Amino acid sequence: MLRRYLAREIDQWVEHGLLEATQAKALLEDHDRRHTGLSLSSVLAVLAAVLFGAAVIALVAANWEAIARPLRVALIFLFIIGGLSGAALAALRNAHWIAEAMLVFTLLCFGAGIALVGQMYHLSGDEADFLLSWTFGALVVSLSFSSPLAAISAGFLGLGYLFSVSDGLGMFSSWSGPDLTGYGLALSLTVAVGIAAWRSRSTMAGHLGAVMLLCLMVWIFEEATDLNPGYLLAAIGALVFATGSLLPLPPDAPVERHGTLSAYGAVLLLGGLGLVQADSDIASLPGSMAFAALVLGTSVCVLVVAGGENRMIRRFAYFAFCCETIYIVGETLGSLLGSAGFLFFGGLVLGALAYAMMRLEKRFKKEGMQP
Repeated sequence: MLRRYLAREIDQWVEHGLLEATQAKALLEDHDRRHTGLSLSSVLAVLAAVLFGAAVIALVAANWEAIARPLRVALIFLFIIGGLSGAALAALRNAHWIAEAMLVFTLLCFGAGIALVGQMYHLSGDEADFLLSWTFGALVVSLSFSSPLAAISAGFLGLGYLFSVSDGLGMFSSWSGPDLTGYGLALSLTVAVGIAAWRSRSTMAGHLGAVMLLCLMVWIFEEATDLNPGYLLAAIGALVFATGSLLPLPPDAPVERHGTLSAYGAVLLLGGLGLVQADSDIASLPGSMAFAALVLGTSVCVLVVAGGENRMIRRFAYFAFCCETIYIVGETLGSLLGSAGFLFFGGLVLGALAYAMMRLEKRFKKEGMQP
């Protein structure tokens, strides 16, 4: 998608005489050389590794009772060592996606080995211990090979461990004191996933690490207080969004204005308000409509401040606005006249705001300024 967009923009520049055809060709060739992306062969290699790993696991499990115990453990170790050796050889030959596929196969065998050996020797432990061990193995593989897929796998497994050890982030368990051990392990896994994401340069793994940190904060907040976690998320989101979009940033700042930090802030702010609204006990219709107006106003403010610079913020603000509009219609369904009046008033306000923004943009263009 990015390559197609870039090619379309370069064609426009050539058409308007801003760039010569030879320069345009050189730019596209340089992009293709540095950004190889996902090829069909690489995707098929990873899928083949997943299917092959599942087949090996099923074959061993089906004949588990017929295999002697020492041979069972030896087979599991053989599969793991074989996968790691194949990944190392592929990495030496610069066959990046073959190495990634072998590492996926290794992680599948490692997880299956934990489950099968634990069942064979009747080792004590629950689902959380299993996911913790599997996450640790994925982190070791990712840090050893700088593997993006292993880092992403560690992020997903870490999230699974976090939800398992917290009983759904504390929502389905009774308070029995702070689980300091669980907090510490979850924080350590979060930091390790972040390091693996940085080492493998995996953006998705970095996002998973951020989600793990937020889930850990929600878990602690849910167990330590009687308040809705939405208040915490909304407060953090407002602070993060203001930092990324409203505060003046120096030229050498590590974060980009209206960038990823602002997007996280917008998602947390609107998501937190949504959680508060879903769990609120406001009985009166005017109170519900006032809170709905707050969410709609927040969506519009986020869109006006940073929506023009960030596609993720723009789409999520649109999504929140649509969801809130549906909520308003549902709440006021018994009084369609009140629903129509509220929506009509909101339309007038947004129309006036759009008109004012258009006048400002025209003025900026006349003065040669950027809005």
